[in-house]
Amino acid sequence: MGTKTPPKKASTIKKQEFDLNSFKSTSGLQNNVKDKELEWIPLGDAFSEITKCGIAKGYVTLLRGYSNTGKSTGMYEGIASCQKMGILPVIIDTEGNFNWEYAKHVGVEYTEITDDNGEIINYDGFFIFMNTDLLEQKYGKYKHDEGKYGATSRGEGCIEDISMFINELLDQQMEEKLPYELCFFWDSIGSIDCYKAIMSKSRNNMWNANSLEVSFKSILNNRIPNSRKEGKKYTNTFVGVQKIWYDGMNNVVRHKGGEAFFYGARMIFHYGGIIAHGTSKLTATLEGRNYNFGTETKLGCVKNQVNGLTLEGKICSTPHGYWLPDKIDAYKKQNKNYKMNIIRATYNGS
Repeated sequence: MGTKTPPKKASTIKKQEFDLNSFKSTSGLQNNVKDKELEWIPLGDAFSEITKCGIAKGYVTLLRGYSNTGKSTGMYEGIASCQKMGILPVIIDTEGNFNWEYAKHVGVEYTEITDDNGEIINYDGFFIFMNTDLLEQKYGKYKHDEGKYGATSRGEGCIEDISMFINELLDQQMEEKLPYELCFFWDSIGSIDCYKAIMSKSRNNMWNANSLEVSFKSILNNRIPNSRKEGKKYTNTFVGVQKIWYDGMNNVVRHKGGEAFFYGARMIFHYGGIIAHGTSKLTATLEGRNYNFGTETKLGCVKNQVNGLTLEGKICSTPHGYWLPDKIDAYKKQNKNYKMNIIRATYNGS
């Protein structure tokens, strides 16, 4: 038998003869991958003392826990800090619980708009505010299944309206019509239905969860985190407030409205316990009467893909923001007159 001639080896390009940078440039692959230096939006001194961090600019952060565990206090603290830093807060209130008086005591600045009789009819200031009524007015006629406006309103806002509102603001920012860094605060995720559920008059949790994931996929995974890249003029941030429930069958925490923000958030702060609320009432005695003025709760960072810190401790949520438990007596003395006025108004009907 004759000897077969071995096949010729394919010619190879030596590494030193190939200019990878030139290849990237001519192929449109020279993308900017460097992030800006990390900055924080503080949620008050007490929060910073416990967690050693705050809201990371350019990321999605989730404040989660059962009802009345102090989550919304974190939102007010964050809004006040944004105003001081020149970051425009975009407040999305779909739970109907935004308390303007509480926000003012925490440090949020605004002007009260009154009518001829001196009654407060609106609030104005360095913020953008959106609630379910405004959502319905602005987007109620929009048909999300057809991608166009119709003649009649569906009568209420939906999940898709919120993502549409956020994307519109981000588009206006890119066009320099809104020349500010933005920080979105949504209180609370899971408190509004999706378009399909509203139109079919069927409150379906699976539809809502799917809509939350689809509607916010680009915002959570692209538009917010990409604003951290060098060369991007504005760094944008998202803070979500979300209630939880305990799935005893699988021994896991579930999030009201769906898990999209759990997976999309780079930082998650958990308030209270896992199975139960895990809070205790803060009490005081004034003029012979005992009353509750806040809550003490466990606070911990349970997910941190920003700097890795996952510290925990106890924090007090009061009418004037967060305080450390060992300083609560000082808080009582400092705000004695405020609490006395509340008591007199409550019990005297004034």
